[in-house]
Amino acid sequence: MRNGKYCIAVMSAGSGVGQSVINSCKLSQLPLYTVGLGMNPFAYGAYDCDTMDYVPLIYADNYVDELIRKCHEHKIDLIIPGSDDEAHILAKNISKIEHEGFKILVSGVNLLNLVRDKEKMCDDLTPIADIFVKSYDIHTIKEALAEKKVDFPLIAKPRAGFASRGVEILLSEEDFVRVNESHIIQELAVPRHGDPLRETYLKQISKRINPQIAEISAQIVTDKNGNVMGKMCSYNKLNNGVPIEMVPYEDDYVWSEINKLLPELKRLGHRGPLNIQGRWTDNGLRLYEMNARFTGITGWRALMGFNEVESCIKNWLDIDADINPLQMNYNKFGIRQTADKAIELSANNEVKQMSLSINNRALKEVKTLFITGAGGYLGQTLINMIQAEAYEIIAFDLTKDKTSQLYASYDNVQCVDIEDLNKGVIRLGEADYIIHCGFARPHCTQEQIAESLAFTNKLFGLAALNQVPAIINISSQAVYGTKQQPLWTENCPAMPETVYAQAKYASELMAQNIHMQNRTSYPTSLRLASLTGGQSGLIPIDIIAKFVNNVLQHKPIQIQGGHQKIERIDVRDAASAIASLIKTDYRQWKPAYNVGHIVMPVLELAETVKKIAKEKFNMDAEIQVVPADNISANFGMDSSLMKQEGWTPEYGLDDIVVSLFDYLKQ
Repeated sequence: MRNGKYCIAVMSAGSGVGQSVINSCKLSQLPLYTVGLGMNPFAYGAYDCDTMDYVPLIYADNYVDELIRKCHEHKIDLIIPGSDDEAHILAKNISKIEHEGFKILVSGVNLLNLVRDKEKMCDDLTPIADIFVKSYDIHTIKEALAEKKVDFPLIAKPRAGFASRGVEILLSEEDFVRVNESHIIQELAVPRHGDPLRETYLKQISKRINPQIAEISAQIVTDKNGNVMGKMCSYNKLNNGVPIEMVPYEDDYVWSEINKLLPELKRLGHRGPLNIQGRWTDNGLRLYEMNARFTGITGWRALMGFNEVESCIKNWLDIDADINPLQMNYNKFGIRQTADKAIELSANNEVKQMSLSINNRALKEVKTLFITGAGGYLGQTLINMIQAEAYEIIAFDLTKDKTSQLYASYDNVQCVDIEDLNKGVIRLGEADYIIHCGFARPHCTQEQIAESLAFTNKLFGLAALNQVPAIINISSQAVYGTKQQPLWTENCPAMPETVYAQAKYASELMAQNIHMQNRTSYPTSLRLASLTGGQSGLIPIDIIAKFVNNVLQHKPIQIQGGHQKIERIDVRDAASAIASLIKTDYRQWKPAYNVGHIVMPVLELAETVKKIAKEKFNMDAEIQVVPADNISANFGMDSSLMKQEGWTPEYGLDDIVVSLFDYLKQ
């Protein structure tokens, strides 16, 4: 296991089968950590895994030894093959691999040998159930034609082929020139009369096109002892061997015939998934293909409730003795099409080096930061702090009237607003980072807080759709509530007590959902202590600002109680925390970081204000304390996790108070 999660190695992560297994793992509620293994740095599924790594070609002499080494390195619990050849090699080496402590979700070699040879499969299993297409070689087919045991059209397939590669349609004896000793020749399984796609099938055959339609695909899943855990059928249309349209299918006759095979398949070593393909013809069910592995539509079946990958993981790893039987939702159908993924070059050094090689330069020298709340207190401080660095900044606020003036002198700052977003002017696909500072403050109305949460939901939804690599969500210490004793760590449970705190915690959950939707997007939330300090954008409602204002207005500093502890951080230190985090590897970010600094009793804060007023500004201040025994809430966070990222706060309480006097005097 890895940090309390079951570690699953998904082989051939770039294949349709590998992707389907990964999707099934993502749908599972089990604590899974997926490792995509393969050779291709462009493997689509690898970037949906928690991590990826490379293994040699499966035919390499050191393949098994190197796989074992990688399994030790990643603390693998279970290996899931993604191709027929992979399954075959793993099955032949199962004793060696399992001796090292790694389990393999694979059937026995005898079954794999059988299904890899289509002619032998048909010949050996036909005596048990006469439901297989008749198979011939180039010599016996001519005898069968002469004896009128079979007739054209016929189909020729490579004996160990897959995904319909190398298939030939034979309409007459002249077509035998396209057939060699490596082919097996089979009678066609023509859809029966009444099948909605029969006529389409026959028209395609007449054009020597292999129509992959009206196919019945039966999936039978057994446990590690060969006992059936679930089975289902679908009626499929395929494109180049890949199912693209699927309708759930159920027929007692089909299962009554297939069920005859199950004892023999179990004897041969059926464990885990087995896919059986065929058609219902005028002569009954006719099967022509078996694959002892998961398939390209395993992920679709999981979406339908039939998560065979999850059930097998549970069984192989002894997670749950009472596994629920696999069930299918027959109220849905399936469609599949090409999907897209945009991944930052830094995610894979091989691809990055290829890009540098073919372009002879880096195509983009700087990162683009999309910063919301650009006209606010934290947003202004952050942009003013980092604008001189090598960033392109998209400064977002509800309106850009204010920000356009604030940043008019900055060449690398583009100001945009909500109207630009709604009109499609903003393209989030350009952003390398989203820094979401724009949110209603605690003093705002409930309506304003709700509006901010609605915008956050929209923004994070767009971030997931546009596959933005890194997202920093600004949250609050308020999510901890007041019922827990400080100092709070990121492992303390969230216990929000106010509308604002609930909204901030909801924004954190929304941020984490981005990674669930797209594994190449990495969000984190910064739980800030209350901000203070004399910087542009300050609204002087914080307690320290109020103390300073009272002094400036020659009013006494009034406090209740005074022994309760609060936490504050200079807005410049909060901005520097964001700036430092941007420079770290976002793929290693934690889900949340505490960002706080000064924790002290309210009375000490008041006394510091009084001291600074006299020493720095020659002003007298009076402190009036009203006893209040019922005020006992204490605040305070442990920010050591954030400091491990290289951040160090610079501004103490004296600095904060001085800055407030300087700012508020204006």
